[in-house]
Amino acid sequence: MIIEYLGHSCFFIKTKNYSVVTDPFDGIGYKMKKVTCDYALVSHLHFDHSFSQGLNAGRVITQPNPIFQGVKCYHDDENGRKRGQNTAFYFDADGMRVLHLGDLGEKFSEENAKKFKVGADILFIPVGGNYTITGKEAAQYAKAIGAKVTIPMHFKTDKCTIDIAPPAEFLKYFPDYKTAKKRIEITKDNLTDFSPVTFMQCD
Repeated sequence: MIIEYLGHSCFFIKTKNYSVVTDPFDGIGYKMKKVTCDYALVSHLHFDHSFSQGLNAGRVITQPNPIFQGVKCYHDDENGRKRGQNTAFYFDADGMRVLHLGDLGEKFSEENAKKFKVGADILFIPVGGNYTITGKEAAQYAKAIGAKVTIPMHFKTDKCTIDIAPPAEFLKYFPDYKTAKKRIEITKDNLTDFSPVTFMQCD
């Protein structure tokens, strides 16, 4: 499986059988690379997570289905009253399970975390706060979910104009995290070669 970080919450994931882009974005201060993929997963319909027209996508997925399963959750800590619903998609490919939390906003609790214990090998988790869980809450969720590799997303960068926090608040809870390039290759056999928290660089 090849994973390329396109920025924000957007990843290009190439498996043996198909390719996926998660939460394509627009309007955050820099442009997303236009790529061709079989599927685009959209966790919710906000502009910075649903810019599927910026892709060459065969099919746009907004609701769970038998291949791309999902956990319905909220984009805020008020049962969706502020920002609505969010879908955390998960799918199996190349002998691994991938879980992308989209814009999860529910405050951490062990009860909330149980919904996401789907046996994920690779977890993508928002860490920037304000519109999503905070860095501290993301660390709590990551530890509770227990994926073999956790990759933070949705954080402030030099180019990002959205008022979210940089990843430091999350990363401080994982002093042994490792930084990776914007494009990595993960297989079932080399999962343990990656740090449990792997910080991917983006443009």
